[in-house]
Amino acid sequence: MPAITPITADTVERCVHDYIAAWNARDFPAMASFFTEPAVFVLAAGTHVLADRAALQAFLREIFVALEAAGFGHTEIGAINTTRCATGLMQAEVADIRRYHRDGHLLETIEVQYTLRLDADGALRMVSALWCEPGWRRASA
Repeated sequence: MPAITPITADTVERCVHDYIAAWNARDFPAMASFFTEPAVFVLAAGTHVLADRAALQAFLREIFVALEAAGFGHTEIGAINTTRCATGLMQAEVADIRRYHRDGHLLETIEVQYTLRLDADGALRMVSALWCEPGWRRASA
C-alpha cells in the first residue's frame, strides 16, 4: 500500500473555503464533489447518510429550498481550527458560520465540525458534517 501524504492545516482550510465558495455560488455538483461517497450529515433533526454525490446534491438542494425561502444571500466563515486525527485524516472546526439575508442582515449563526480524509484518488474530501448550535461546547445539557 502506498504511503499516505499527511494533510496540512492549510490544505484543510483551503478545502473548507472552496466548499463555502461553491455553497455561495449554489453550485450543487461542486459542493457534492467535496464529499466522499458515502457522506454523512448529522443535524438535530436527524442523521443523513448519503450514498453518492447525486443523493448529496438532492439533500443540499432541499436545504437551499428553506434557505431561499428565508431570503438567504450568502455565507461567511470565521476561523477554522484543525486537528490531526491520523495520517490522512483531519478534523476541521468552523465555529463561526454566519448566514446572511440578501439585504445583508444576519439570518443565523451555526458551527460545523467537518471530518476530512484523503480519498482513494488522493483528493482531500469531507466524510461528515456535524451541525452544532453556537457555543455548544460551553452549553450544559
